[in-house]
Order: sequence, then C-alpha cells, then structure tokens
Amino acid sequence: MEKIHFKLMVPSDAYYLESVLAFTRKLSETLKFSKKRIADIQLALDEICSNAVDHGSTKTSCGIEMQISVDEHALEILVRDTGRNTTRDWLTPERLEEIQQQRSPTSESGHGIYLIKCLTDEHIFQLNNMGGTDVTVVFYR
Repeated sequence: MEKIHFKLMVPSDAYYLESVLAFTRKLSETLKFSKKRIADIQLALDEICSNAVDHGSTKTSCGIEMQISVDEHALEILVRDTGRNTTRDWLTPERLEEIQQQRSPTSESGHGIYLIKCLTDEHIFQLNNMGGTDVTVVFYR
C-alpha cells in the first residue's frame, strides 16, 4: 500500500470537531483498527483538537489544519493551529514539563497532554512558523 494523504481545514470552533472525529473513526474502521484502538485514536484526537481550539488559533476563520497519512504500517495525524499572541513560543520542552508537573487529579485541565502521550505510539509537540503548535501523533496498525 502506498502512502495516502488527506488534508482537512476545520474552523477553530468546538462545534465542528464532531465531524472530524466521525471522519477519523470511519477511516480507522476502514483501516481495520480494533474497537479499543479506535477509541484511543478518537480520545487522543479529541484532546489535540480541543487544545487547538481552546489554546491555539485566534479566530474561527484561522482554522485548524489536519494532515492525515496512512500506509500499511501506521496512521499519522498532524494537527496545526496558528497560535495566539498570548501563546507565542509557549510550547518549549520546559513548559511541557511544567504542565505535566502541575497536572492534578483535582484539576479539570492539564490532563490532555498526558492522555495523548499514553494513547499514542508516537507523539511530537513542536512550535510552527505561524507561532502556533504542531502536534503529530502516530498509531501503528
């Protein structure tokens, strides 16, 4: 199987995330991932996209870019936001460590990055040239 690519532009609004999750769920089913693994993919992607909406792109019109690649070995998903003036350069290795240290069972936030790390086979968090964040995750088949 050659590598197949999908590219989606989604408005930066939680209202549209259900459609993204439905698309990736159907794609994961088509790729014959197990039901448990599909649930992992859905939860990780929901966290990534929710973070992109809540902490990333400034306006709905800025959008969130998704690049999905599939081959015989893996499903790879990149979620890219454009950032905000207040989030520019916030995602450094030190900042990621600080977020992890502040995570608490009594807190409602701060668990998304931890979940993403637990649910994916590979994960990369990095700044992009727009001042936003690129999150790439890989799920092996």
